[in-house]
Amino acid sequence: MLRKVLLVLMAVVISYGMTALAGYILYASSLCWSEAHLSIAVRFIASPLIAVLIGSVVGFLSKDRPVPTLIIGLAPWTIMLLNSPNKPVSISGWLGWLAPILVYLPLAATTAAFAWWYRHKPAKSGLLA
Repeated sequence: MLRKVLLVLMAVVISYGMTALAGYILYASSLCWSEAHLSIAVRFIASPLIAVLIGSVVGFLSKDRPVPTLIIGLAPWTIMLLNSPNKPVSISGWLGWLAPILVYLPLAATTAAFAWWYRHKPAKSGLLA
């Protein structure tokens, strides 16, 4: 139980830290990019990369059930991504606003499950690696 709590806390801290690091890297390289390019870089490169990295860390360090641990650990990060003063008013606007989150969580969960499976798969006898 303590291990799961520490994994959740670690996922929260690492996700916020990676978000700050990605923000700094994008800020440092923002001289030659427009705001639209930066938005696309955050949405399609930085955020999925953060989700995959957190999923792999939780998957490798979890003993059992990495997906619920990951979802609880990434919940504050996803709430932060959805916290915006400009909320959409139409259904298509809501779908466009929620679509990245509906992609990031399954992507991270799949990564966590695969990392957990890779770490816990039975070793074949007679092979070194």
